[in-house]
Order: sequence, then structure tokens, then C-alpha cells
Amino acid sequence: MINSFFRAPGRRFVALAVLAGVVVFGWYAVQPVYPRCAIRSAVGSGSLVSAGTSAEEREAIARKAYEDALTDGACGPSHARFRDWIS
Repeated sequence: MINSFFRAPGRRFVALAVLAGVVVFGWYAVQPVYPRCAIRSAVGSGSLVSAGTSAEEREAIARKAYEDALTDGACGPSHARFRDWIS
């Protein structure tokens, strides 16, 4: 019965597309998200970034600001995206 279902190429394609969609959705759901307070603490700390700063340097500055806010207790830790959906 199942074997006859997957013989048609269209059904096989639909089944693989649904499986790929489920995998991508699962990957998206478990990606970490960070509280918005990390952005406010980076701006509020007075650390200005020049226009010529590379993306890696900006990422390092933002990560440092988030870690500082986390140790100060101003922000909560990062969590999986799906936690926002179920709470």
C-alpha cells in the first residue's frame, strides 16, 4: 500500500517537499534568539561604531554588549525561538 503511494513521481516529490519543509521549520524553531535589551544596552553604553567597521567587528561589539548586559542582570539568556511560541 505505501509502496504504491510513492510510485507516482508527483507524490514522491510532494512527500520530499513536505519532509524538507518540516526539517527547515524545525531548524528555524531551534535557532537562538536574544532579548531586545541587548540592543538597548549596546546603544546606551555609548559604544559608537564607525561606518568603516567590518561586519565581524560589529558582531563582536554586539556580542560583548550582550554579554555585559547579561552579567549585569539587565538581560535574560538567549533561548530557542520556539519558546516564544509556546509561552
